[in-house]
Amino acid sequence: MTVTLLGIRHHGPGSARAVAAALEELNPDAILIEGPPEADALIPLAAHPAMRPPVALLVYADADPSRAGFWPFAEFSPEWVAMRLGVESGIPVRFIDLPSGHRFAEVPEEPEESVESPPDEPEPAPDPIIQLHRTDPIAALATAAGYDDPERWWEDVVEQRADGTFSALDSFAAIADAMTVVRDKARPEDEQREAYMRQCIREEIKAGRQRIAVICGAFHVPALAEIGPAAADAKILKELPKKAKTTATWVPWTHGRLSFRSGYGAGIESPGWYHHLFTAPDLVVERWLARVAALFRAEDLPVSSAHLIEATRLAETLATLRGRTLAGLTEVTEAVQSVLCDGYDTQMALVRDKLVIGEDLGEVPPDVPVVPLAADLAREQKRLRFAPKPGQTEAKLDLRKPNDGEKSRLLHRLNILGIGWGTLGRSQGSGTFWETWSLDWQPEFAVKLVEAAIWGTTVVTAASAKSADLAANAEQLAGITDVVEACLLADLPDALDPIMTLLADRAAVDTDVAHLADALPALARTLRYTDVRGTDTAALRKVADALVVRIALGFPQACSGLDEDGAQQMRARMDNTHHAIVTLLDDPAATEEWHRALRMVADREGMTGLLAGRALRLLYDASKIDGDELNRRMGLALTPGVPPAEAAAWLDGVLSGGAMLLIHDPVLLGLLDRWIAGIPADTFTDVLPLLRRTFSNFEGPERRKIGELARTVGSAPVAGVEAGAEPPGFDRARADRALPVVRMLLGIKGESDG
Repeated sequence: MTVTLLGIRHHGPGSARAVAAALEELNPDAILIEGPPEADALIPLAAHPAMRPPVALLVYADADPSRAGFWPFAEFSPEWVAMRLGVESGIPVRFIDLPSGHRFAEVPEEPEESVESPPDEPEPAPDPIIQLHRTDPIAALATAAGYDDPERWWEDVVEQRADGTFSALDSFAAIADAMTVVRDKARPEDEQREAYMRQCIREEIKAGRQRIAVICGAFHVPALAEIGPAAADAKILKELPKKAKTTATWVPWTHGRLSFRSGYGAGIESPGWYHHLFTAPDLVVERWLARVAALFRAEDLPVSSAHLIEATRLAETLATLRGRTLAGLTEVTEAVQSVLCDGYDTQMALVRDKLVIGEDLGEVPPDVPVVPLAADLAREQKRLRFAPKPGQTEAKLDLRKPNDGEKSRLLHRLNILGIGWGTLGRSQGSGTFWETWSLDWQPEFAVKLVEAAIWGTTVVTAASAKSADLAANAEQLAGITDVVEACLLADLPDALDPIMTLLADRAAVDTDVAHLADALPALARTLRYTDVRGTDTAALRKVADALVVRIALGFPQACSGLDEDGAQQMRARMDNTHHAIVTLLDDPAATEEWHRALRMVADREGMTGLLAGRALRLLYDASKIDGDELNRRMGLALTPGVPPAEAAAWLDGVLSGGAMLLIHDPVLLGLLDRWIAGIPADTFTDVLPLLRRTFSNFEGPERRKIGELARTVGSAPVAGVEAGAEPPGFDRARADRALPVVRMLLGIKGESDG
């Protein structure tokens, strides 16, 4: 009986090739792999014709699916190579790491650290995955030898030996010796895991296995070299908490998720390069540079054969100068940047994202066990021909087309469930018939699908149930209107009726004007865009019209007695409410009630200048006051008797987002110029930040135009000057020369200037 320990570097192509050679040489009758025992039944699927890595094992707690762990495998992962070889050769294969159920049973110290991650991964991941921190021992050996790439060290020291007498088993023996020297003292969790691994090895020995191959992280090799008596390990394992019930499945993974950058780091920085190393039969550098050339040409970047020849020579020369057998990623990258990119980083960023890291998305067989919700989503994606793609992609949907409309509804439903496959952006098309989505499928959505399965077995039923729960637990009215908007966009009629009843009831008793104002914009957006989807919104419009009247009645009082922060918040509500009412437009009586409320805010004595000015500006935009009245009000607001700070706040309300007022109305510009010139020196520094904030909202060309006009103002115009008067410096003769062309463009006949 022999137990052979193959200490590998996770996701290392050199380790993967060495494992394949060692297993062929060893011909084991049992293969034990560091991995979750809960997934033993899924191992045969590794050889399924439809299984294409990168993929990952997902194990989650039945009672709390948010407690889950991923074990990712790439084509160049040693564990994957061993698994496939064992299944295809009929050799028994099992996982021997500590069952995840023990860890899922533990109460985490912090709620956000409630999910376990794959073992032996050095990079911390974002909430909710927990990563184990440990230095990669092979990387440590490579660094000690002066290498910046552990795979290059493995290639040079182990696989590319000139004498050819160093077998794969000899290389693993050498790695074991090195690990014995560099291994640090194990932590308690490592001791528990290694105790369980030793128990699994003992079980195989007891079962009569004669040639046992153990594939594990090189860090564990010294601890597994001596099996020893079982009593000590049994004592360690006795202290473990009772296992939680778990479920395991295969899920697609991506090369990007194998990289440090991605968040779910798997210990490697260049998965795309490693995949190339593992799959290229020969001419590694030449084939890689050919892929770089194809990438550049697809982006319309010029690359010639001479470029590739020169880059190949440079990479090989750099490797020779550094005493290395083959050019590695560092040499190839330097050659590409120097020869193909002219030394710039812009094109190299494309190479790093598309090739060095890569965008491959794995596939799993359709018969892999999944929760019903995930199965329904897969069916919908197949039916709509809307399969996830690697990396970020864009989908422009025409809602008039049935298939595009169903894709939109699917994305909206998934967003309700917290599965953000698509982010809705600003449409580049005209009208409301277009939606532009940014799509980015993430592997961790597999966990979110499991979590969302409590709401239903299909996407539509789960989204409906989740919407009803969100509305019922919304603390404010705006929360309910947001859910209503989401339900209409997602086409969830079963959820909408009870939510509309809840909305009407809550709106009838809510007396807080701020809550009512916050709720209105979502209703306005819904009424504007749902006509495209053919949704009956009569009940929703009735609620919206009632909200407008109630907001208008209480708004003037709500604007009184506010401090600066409160006034800023109320101004935002005023703008949003006004925009919503302009969008609705169907009820003239409600609109008039709102305009009356704005007049009261603009006229009320003691009203904060910011809100009074903003109300006046909205009335002007709605053509409820004319330019003469605006000039008169500005003249009153900027009189010497008004404190400069209050006058500046009034200006902020009037002018924000409206530089064209000053450009086209010389009276207003003159009043402003005269007021600024008359501010006392001792208060000017206090007013300046307010003015800067107001003018910073203008576009650069608008600010320059105002500056040019201000230089020509001279003496400011007085109130009462005709608003349409020619501004100072206006060249009528020059303007007249353009009139014939303007008339031709507008289709106006005749030569009269009138």
